Amino acid sequence: MTLSNLGPELRSSGSFSGQPVPRQLVLELLNDAVWAPNDGLREPWRFIYADNGGSARLSGLQEPAPAYLIVVMKEESDPYKRDEDFAAVCCLMQNFQLLACERKLGVRRTMKDWIYDRKQMNVFGVQDKERITAVLEIGFWDGDPGATPSAKVAEVKFELL
Repeated sequence: MTLSNLGPELRSSGSFSGQPVPRQLVLELLNDAVWAPNDGLREPWRFIYADNGGSARLSGLQEPAPAYLIVVMKEESDPYKRDEDFAAVCCLMQNFQLLACERKLGVRRTMKDWIYDRKQMNVFGVQDKERITAVLEIGFWDGDPGATPSAKVAEVKFELL
């Protein structure tokens, strides 16, 4: 497996098989994924995991998946730190997705409207000075993730200064 050939395997469409996702696997992946850049090593993230019974609360809010990982971020009052923390959390999620792919686990990163609703956030235990960054839908793909043709990726261009 090389990173440059992961496009189809990292796709966020497709359906999951009904195979349960072991909590220990998710924990192992998170322990490796937390190596994300953050000035001052603030580690501004927290995770809420739901599978089986716990996922019932997400019914109607998310697409069906064997497991969900709600990625929560501390809200800093300093806008510089807040932006830096958001970037670090995004890096962590990308690390998690790459590590999951290596273990044949699929991840769909979602940001549905409900994650901005304070009442909904409270249902999941999100504290006052926290926000949901994304919900990761996690499962083993139903079939080969590389089997579905994806849309052609546009050529990347840049300008010189």
